[in-house]
Amino acid sequence: MTKQEFRQFCEDNNLRYKKDGCGDPICPSRKGLKTDQLYWTGTDEIGVYVERETQKKFTFLKQKLVAQYGLRPHQDGDTDGTFYATKEQAVNVASFLGCAKNAISQATRDKMSRLLKERLHSD
Repeated sequence: MTKQEFRQFCEDNNLRYKKDGCGDPICPSRKGLKTDQLYWTGTDEIGVYVERETQKKFTFLKQKLVAQYGLRPHQDGDTDGTFYATKEQAVNVASFLGCAKNAISQATRDKMSRLLKERLHSD
């Protein structure tokens, strides 16, 4: 999978997309510590990075990612780790970790923006 294919994967599945400090593409989370992310690995698999405050919380999360979502552990630390996922697994995990965008249509966003501007400028 190329970087462009990863970007297309994120767009097709309504996932957040940005580049990290090194310029590599990631799909960041907006939940919890906000450090969880999907990342481009350069292979057909997608990387998943997760981190928790305590070893106990990370252990429970790791068990869930492996047992329920079928991810394959890659690096395992005390409070953080990386996993490999297929595209199908990554979509499910992205939803669980909060990497997905809000499912609001562009028309609704435009309408909300217009109404907000009207309220701000009517005073």
